[in-house]
Amino acid sequence: MNKITPHLLRDLDSTLPSGTECYLRPEARKALTKHREGKQPSTFVSKQRAIALLTQRLGRGLKRFLIKELRAALPAEYLCLPEKMA
Repeated sequence: MNKITPHLLRDLDSTLPSGTECYLRPEARKALTKHREGKQPSTFVSKQRAIALLTQRLGRGLKRFLIKELRAALPAEYLCLPEKMA
């Protein structure tokens, strides 16, 4: 996985819709929880709702921190393959 810099972490925190944290990769989820000082949302959204929210609100370049299953479900123009970014 790509390194999560403090700048990317702040962007992820500010643009990630509430309730979609469960769709992040484990490393990104752990880093975001640490950044938020352990605060987690009380409810999580369904996968279909998360796809709609993430295509609208997630910041540019942050889709690589999503789990592979959700990245595959995103529309093609939003698709990002971190495996090919190396």
